[in-house]
Amino acid sequence: MEQPKRGIPSFEARHELAFELVHATEAAALACARLLGKGDPERVIEVAAEAMRRVLEESGPSGTVVLGPRGDPYLSHGTLLSGGDARVDFGLFPIEGASQVARGSTNAVSIVAAVEPGGFAQLPSIRYVEKIVAGPAARGGIDLDDTIADNLRRIAFARDARVQDLTVAILDRPRHQDLMAEVSAAGARILTLEEGDIAGAVMAAVPGSGIDAAIGIGGVDATLIAACAIRCLGGELQARLWPRNEEERLLIGDAAGRVYGAADLVPGTDLSVVLTGITGGSLLPGVMFGSGYAETASLLMSSRRATIRRLTTRHHTLGDSC
Repeated sequence: MEQPKRGIPSFEARHELAFELVHATEAAALACARLLGKGDPERVIEVAAEAMRRVLEESGPSGTVVLGPRGDPYLSHGTLLSGGDARVDFGLFPIEGASQVARGSTNAVSIVAAVEPGGFAQLPSIRYVEKIVAGPAARGGIDLDDTIADNLRRIAFARDARVQDLTVAILDRPRHQDLMAEVSAAGARILTLEEGDIAGAVMAAVPGSGIDAAIGIGGVDATLIAACAIRCLGGELQARLWPRNEEERLLIGDAAGRVYGAADLVPGTDLSVVLTGITGGSLLPGVMFGSGYAETASLLMSSRRATIRRLTTRHHTLGDSC
């Protein structure tokens, strides 16, 4: 029998978990993209979660869902997924932006992150963190304890640009009104996002997205998944727990005021993250349907292989079903 050539790794050696996970995000995107603009966000969530769970259990690794949308009845915290031999902890949003799909708006994506068991940090059980995210060029240049204006000046310097040239992604929430005023006063432009805590952070770290930073208060689970992606992308993220009330301040305890970096939030070493576009936007094109096929666009990231891939997949369909 012919021996494999030396120096050429086998398929197994080259294996990347992201190529298994992308089937799940593609399935979720294809399933809910049919509901674009039909005004039923609950149905969007349901079909995306059902499709993702089915594919993960058929062809993904085994593992436990440890991060995801709060109160998700389909892939809730603690859900066990019995897939293949590998065991991981999952952080997933079958859809980030269900209301955007229901309204026919942009930037909805499907997301799965996987790390070795225990690879996500165990944080106090509160809902929000404040954070700032920038791309690889700004590594070492952001400081959550500093002013917004000074952070933007350092990001601009790292980009060899002016502050006036920067675009900052911020979720459109009442709690961000003062923050938006600070960013505007510093001279930067603002892109408000209806939803997309994770997608906004990834856009800030991906070259060519048109977004230079993402700033604001977002969910703990979304921030941990975003930190996983930021580590794969080589970007910079800083976060601090943001208590809403006295009860949460007591829960935080000694962690009050601590600034976490991406490696603090995701101390694991083997990280895989996949995003698939649903409605299209600055990060990824949306699902496109043609005659007998559908096409998806995905971003695959792996810390183990130090790879970032853009994948376009054409799915041949039977009739009108995907």
